[in-house]
Amino acid sequence: MATVAALDPPATTVAPEPRRRWLDGLGWATPGALVGALVAYVSHEGLIDDVYITLGYVQNLAADLHWGLIPTETTNTATSPLNVVLLALATGLVRLVTGELRPVVGLGLLTVALSAAMSLWSARAARGLGVSPAWSLAVLALVFANPFVNSSIGMEVLLTAALMTGLLDEAVRGRRVAFGVFAGLLVLTRLDIGVVVAAVFLLTPALRRRLWVSPLVGLAVAFPWFAFSWWFLGSAIPTSFVIKTLQRSFGDITFANGWLEFWSGDGGPAVSMAVVPALIGVLVTVLLLAVGLRRRLPAHVWPVAGLGVGGLAHFGAYCLLHVPPYHWYYVPSTVALGLTTLFGLALLLRRVRGDRPGRALAHAVPVVVAALVAGLAVGTVAGRGFPWTHPVIFGNWALPPSYLEVGEEVGELVGDGTVASTPEIGTVAYACDCSVVDVFSDPGLAVPLIQERIDQASPVTRFILRANFYRLDFEDRPRDLDYRLVWQPGVVEVPEGVPSWETYAPGYGPATVWLERVP
Repeated sequence: MATVAALDPPATTVAPEPRRRWLDGLGWATPGALVGALVAYVSHEGLIDDVYITLGYVQNLAADLHWGLIPTETTNTATSPLNVVLLALATGLVRLVTGELRPVVGLGLLTVALSAAMSLWSARAARGLGVSPAWSLAVLALVFANPFVNSSIGMEVLLTAALMTGLLDEAVRGRRVAFGVFAGLLVLTRLDIGVVVAAVFLLTPALRRRLWVSPLVGLAVAFPWFAFSWWFLGSAIPTSFVIKTLQRSFGDITFANGWLEFWSGDGGPAVSMAVVPALIGVLVTVLLLAVGLRRRLPAHVWPVAGLGVGGLAHFGAYCLLHVPPYHWYYVPSTVALGLTTLFGLALLLRRVRGDRPGRALAHAVPVVVAALVAGLAVGTVAGRGFPWTHPVIFGNWALPPSYLEVGEEVGELVGDGTVASTPEIGTVAYACDCSVVDVFSDPGLAVPLIQERIDQASPVTRFILRANFYRLDFEDRPRDLDYRLVWQPGVVEVPEGVPSWETYAPGYGPATVWLERVP
């Protein structure tokens, strides 16, 4: 029974009074807010194109309560409805203060808030596990060192990481209602994260004692949006699910082997900050499960094992979905397994220390781990500028400032006309604030893809998809085009009088974009 004793919270642990707990929590939120502000500043000029798809939704929602990438079409391609809504609220607050609609500033504000919340919830989870709350500093360092996260700031990646720490905190404490709230919020962040939620729930004894409570609360939180989306937007799930699953892979690179491609590429040292902790997390998960099978794992530690199992299950589910290896798709699994690594290390160190006094040492170790991780992370991104022009993982065809310039000038040129986008629509559509169309912004272009996905599905999946798209207007037709944006690598001579722009991006080099009329 030595293992049990080593993993149980110390007998001297006493729950602090409410006022002291509140002040203590505020203290641990402060470093999170500071780190979030730094990350927001470093990343704000180098946001990837898919972030601007989100910000396009935010811009329209905050301005006119309109749900769509462009002002002239209602669409349902925002992968994370909760992220869009929170960003719109933050943008609305900025507008109250400045009088201007500035979604990028709203993004900075939300980044600070989520980072503070993640630090607070991590500290609370650590206390619940009987280890130093200073491990929240290591959580901050590891999450932001993860290039799958820091290269996607603005998407739902930070919201995912923050809510996972809150979920873990409530599971460790066995708070069924609060766990259900976090479960519902995570599902609204990304529907697929329900896999992680389910693993933590099923492996936490305290949550299973009244099995129905947490699922019902989670359903109450998430169901209203999915019902609204099904009735008014034509689909309970975002139609981006169809678009991405039809892409399947980038040549021979699939989701299953994509992480190896990232790791072996030029950004390998940076990607190690995600992959290595995740691989260690797999070992920690196996160790915890082995102890659990021998009935020696205390109830309050099971959520850590559940988080690791959830990370593995999420990775496996995405392999089965056959989606391309977009780098932000690796965030739920690498963050879940990374958290498992940190808290597993914390529990191991406490076991080694045993009941010996050493409060200073207990706090010092996580601070050292945080400093080490932060130092390695800074080393992997050195030389990118401050703020950076593009993140560590960057696959777009042009740098953000170039796309923003194109979008602004296209908006002035086309007016009320409709223009077909290049394959990357987000930044141009955001800056243009006009009718730039592709499958993400024009429902008429998405309908054939949805029908194709239904036709390719197995009988069971086909039934589910038909039920999901029951209220979709399959008679919707694409908008008539007035203009077309064309992208071509290299410096290309275009006919006199045709608006054109020279762009550049790492990995693609110089390129030319021009605007032509559609006959």
